[in-house]
Amino acid sequence: MKSSRALKYLILLLFLSLTLAWKVIARVTPHEQPTDRHIQVRLAEFLVGQHFSVSMMERAEQGKPAVTASSGSCRMLVIRSPALGWDRDLIRRYAEAEDQLFVVFRGRTYSDQPTFQTVVDALWSRFQRELGLAASPSPVFAVVARRGCEADRLPWDKFDPSRS
Repeated sequence: MKSSRALKYLILLLFLSLTLAWKVIARVTPHEQPTDRHIQVRLAEFLVGQHFSVSMMERAEQGKPAVTASSGSCRMLVIRSPALGWDRDLIRRYAEAEDQLFVVFRGRTYSDQPTFQTVVDALWSRFQRELGLAASPSPVFAVVARRGCEADRLPWDKFDPSRS
């Protein structure tokens, strides 16, 4: 059986129209991503809710302290970490002998950054944004805290950086 050339071109034109329409519709509604400052403010609010006195750094940058928190003798430094975890050695410099260092990602604590998970999360959200969907990678935080604080036992699963 031979199909007509006109039918092939019609089908091709239909698929092309659908893909272009999808791109136009997806791009018409830009989605607001939380800024580093927004995430820093949400983090400070979370720690205040946990009865910490909080001070925020002037600029919220990856690899640099974003928030310092204290409660009694408990001192904590929270640093936004990139998905690739390239700043591990820099973060260790902030820790003293009596400190513990852990990573918070998606409400869970890890003794070391789960780099595979954080990179996949960053790539997946980038792919979704390219399709025009609302997506942002889950922030990764390195926490330096005094051992007696048990900062890793805070309800990190209740921390939601994306809420308004």
